[in-house]
Amino acid sequence: MKFIATLMAAASIASLADAHGYFVSPKARGPGPVFQKACGMQAFYQMSGDINGNIQGLQQTTKGQSDYNAAACNLWKCKGMKYDDNTANVQKYTPGQSIPMYFDIRAPHDGIANVTVIDLSTPHGKVLASLKTWDAYALTSTSIPDSEEHFSVKMPTTLGGKCAKKGACAIQMHWDARSIDQTYQSCIDFTMAAPGKRDHVRDFSKREVEE
Repeated sequence: MKFIATLMAAASIASLADAHGYFVSPKARGPGPVFQKACGMQAFYQMSGDINGNIQGLQQTTKGQSDYNAAACNLWKCKGMKYDDNTANVQKYTPGQSIPMYFDIRAPHDGIANVTVIDLSTPHGKVLASLKTWDAYALTSTSIPDSEEHFSVKMPTTLGGKCAKKGACAIQMHWDARSIDQTYQSCIDFTMAAPGKRDHVRDFSKREVEE
């Protein structure tokens, strides 16, 4: 009942959160009870009202809040969104697979962006592989190219079994709008087994024939 009440409260402050951008497909991480416990009720309200906001805005929201745990929240990895709140949305990929993506830009801001595979066991999501980069992203001086919202990435073939287990890796979009000092992140959880290996090597050498 308490959790339902928080969702209703989120709607009342939705207009306070700016809309900027987030992964729509595949489905990205969203806020839940674990995020709420780590980052605080106000941060949960803000992200439930509008998931598209920036990290700096969340920092301002959580500043001075008694229920904010900076170490547990870690806003600079997947914008603080937690794997345990999103276990129903874990994707399954294979090395070399092409993944179509839709990142919805709700409001453009001049910046740079990249899509990477990150190691979720590290404090700030160590980059394991770069999938896509933009040296100029979401410029306000031009219309938004379709290629900045609808694009594909190719899964790396060099990670071995690092991403085989659930909760080990995520695909992260990192958009740094330096022109306004705002940063946006969006994460997609996935698993990916190591490239297949043959269990046996065929022996083509000549064999002696028993008499």
